[in-house]
Amino acid sequence: MVDRVCVFPGPAEPKSTASSVQAGGAPRGSSETPTPTPKPDAASGSPAGPSPAVIPTPDLAHLLGHPENDINRPAPSLLDGMVNMGHMKLLLHFSLALAVPELEETFRERNTELTLRTGVESPYLMHEVLALSARHMSILEPENASEYLDHAVQLQTRAISLFNTQKVHINESTCVSLVLFSSILGRHLCIDALAFRGPDLEAFLDCYVNFARIRRGVRTIVSRAWPLLKNSELCSLVSWGLGLSRLRSVGQDCNGILDLLAASSSLPPGSKETCIAAMEMLQIAIDDTSTRVYFGRKHQIQIIFSWSLLVSEDFTEMLAERSPEAIAVLAHYAAVLHMARDLWQIGDSGTYLLNAICQYLGADWEDWLAWPRSVVFPEASDHLMLIDPALNTHQR
Repeated sequence: MVDRVCVFPGPAEPKSTASSVQAGGAPRGSSETPTPTPKPDAASGSPAGPSPAVIPTPDLAHLLGHPENDINRPAPSLLDGMVNMGHMKLLLHFSLALAVPELEETFRERNTELTLRTGVESPYLMHEVLALSARHMSILEPENASEYLDHAVQLQTRAISLFNTQKVHINESTCVSLVLFSSILGRHLCIDALAFRGPDLEAFLDCYVNFARIRRGVRTIVSRAWPLLKNSELCSLVSWGLGLSRLRSVGQDCNGILDLLAASSSLPPGSKETCIAAMEMLQIAIDDTSTRVYFGRKHQIQIIFSWSLLVSEDFTEMLAERSPEAIAVLAHYAAVLHMARDLWQIGDSGTYLLNAICQYLGADWEDWLAWPRSVVFPEASDHLMLIDPALNTHQR
């Protein structure tokens, strides 16, 4: 297949086109080349700034077809690419905790070593490892942020290009590298989506919906590899990460919006159920913050990075269609992000997102936004609707 790219809309990219989804969940878009990523907001400790404007899309067609009709292509040799001391710095800096900050200490060293060892045999994985390491270095060295962000884009682009070219099929010898690649890439894409700073909520929603569609397609890799993982070196880590689907919420923080959803006369029953299910996962994340049952807010952080997968595709489409009820649910996701603002992967994304939502929905939706505003803006929850009434674009 011809490589496609998926566009994350930026503030002023007239040539960009929003991606659509092709059969099998693999998004499609334009064929532009990557553009440099602006410098993040280093003062806030956040990865803030427009996300990479263009990223290639993983080609999953060979995973959805018939493996017997295609063969794995050999991995490129080191001679196919240039390696320099900057790459060595990124390699030494990498830890799996950059992608999985909730990972317990006992798992970090062993699985970081596994990731790097596997990456030596799988260049697409190694390039994504270096890409994520560069993304983190852009936070640690704000004076070099633009350079590191450019490196992150270039390395991620190369990683996906190598994956698409090699057309690796899932078997016992490739399942570990494929799952590590898809998992690290998925979290990296989430970090970039949350870092997007467009001029308004419309731009962010285009970016986020685009990311969610790509992420759902990438999950195909994990789904296909799942049966093979029980006998792999990755088994213990995979087992540690299980359990979200069995959890049930116990808190009442989200009762306000749940009551409003139940009473809504504008939402059909199916859409109500979709929004309520999305809220259920957010309440579990809030519960984990309150109880700290697991080390490092395990479930809260898992939900932050996986919420786009845990909600139904219908919810993603409601966001794409600018459903105000779905956007109000997204405001509660912003509050959960704010609870994890100490993580470099999250930073001030919750503050930015909730402010944009408040401006977009306006005062008519104040009741729907009461709880997230009390969390994110406890001292100034009233001023947001008054910043610029002209920006209150959605009226009931």
